[in-house]
Amino acid sequence: MSQQLTFGQRLRQLRKAKTLTQRELADKVAARLKADGRSFDFTYLSKIENDKTPPPSVALILELAHVLDADPNELITLAGKAPPGMKETLKESESARTFFRSAFNADLTEEDWKKLSQELKRRTKTRENPPKSGN
Repeated sequence: MSQQLTFGQRLRQLRKAKTLTQRELADKVAARLKADGRSFDFTYLSKIENDKTPPPSVALILELAHVLDADPNELITLAGKAPPGMKETLKESESARTFFRSAFNADLTEEDWKKLSQELKRRTKTRENPPKSGN
């Protein structure tokens, strides 16, 4: 059984895959944040990668994902934060709350989650591309 990476470990892995130093990544992110008056430096990045500080805000995770060409939802999930829109969906939809409660209380295996994900993708694809009738 493989051990789940922490947010910091995955961030380091993504950074190294792009052959960036911590300083280079921090500079790229800082340049994107500068317009909003926010900053980001390599010492903070080092603390994140070494799990010495909690993962940053969702907004900063989105910037990191952009610079690293990474899946923002993967990073948001590893950070233990809800993806954008999820809180609103759970607040507004009783069916969504019931679904998530049921899923988390069902003690699903990795294979169960995989099948559930595939079924959701299949249903979404069918809804977006309904079968043509009258052939």
